[in-house]
Amino acid sequence: MSRYAFLVFVVLGTTANADAPRFKFEKGETLTYHIVQTTSINEIVLEEKTDKPIESATTTKVDLIRKWKVVDVDAKGTATLEMTIASMRLERKTGTDEDIFDSTKPDSLNKHEMTKHIGPVLAILRIDVQGKLVEVKESKVGPATRFASELPFKLTLPDNEPKQGDSWERSYSIQLDPPLGTGEKYLATQKYACQEPKGGLLSVTLTTSIKALPAQGFDQIPLLPSMSEGTLYFYASTGRYYAARLKTQKELKNHQGEGSSYSYTSSYVEDLVTEK
Repeated sequence: MSRYAFLVFVVLGTTANADAPRFKFEKGETLTYHIVQTTSINEIVLEEKTDKPIESATTTKVDLIRKWKVVDVDAKGTATLEMTIASMRLERKTGTDEDIFDSTKPDSLNKHEMTKHIGPVLAILRIDVQGKLVEVKESKVGPATRFASELPFKLTLPDNEPKQGDSWERSYSIQLDPPLGTGEKYLATQKYACQEPKGGLLSVTLTTSIKALPAQGFDQIPLLPSMSEGTLYFYASTGRYYAARLKTQKELKNHQGEGSSYSYTSSYVEDLVTEK
């Protein structure tokens, strides 16, 4: 299915599910998602001796296929999922320098890294029928706490069937582990708001807020990637998280003294890939 295939459901329409939406996991199935994330960072700092502004720009694009294999489902519908990365292409450009990692075209320099990250199980999680994280059984992609702030399927579903205009929230903690921090924790809230359901496709807007940001702009930088907003799509009749269209755009003024600035822009596109 193409990246924009989920829009077909909006156009064609089907009978909406009258019950509260829930994830429906089946033991043995594999859910595959195509993710493209582009991030741009532009920074201006002042040269110490001359106060001359020095500007730097870095653009990163990650294009990957992520799979979630359902290895077990308990009586309550809570699933045990194994996460793997099937393929990844990473492009990073800083000034005139450009680095490319492509798992489909490994060279002698990245073969070792590829075998560690492409193919093997990287995490084992338990997710309930509302999309809530129940347990991190194993994580080889950083601390287990990252999955509390970066939910596997981006949203938690409400207790009851949502109507247009209904909203609900989830509260969680963001922990900055090395190299981003030394374990500092920040309370955060994600607010979900239901848009007009069409064709059984639930459209939910997402906004993220962090309580008590650090006073200094420089200390806020590691938190910027966690402040995304946009729209999530869930197909109620099949119990499938379908797609995400998220963005983050933040600018910090004077983060390293008067006249300096730090700009962070990111777009995140994720789509369910159906097997042919």
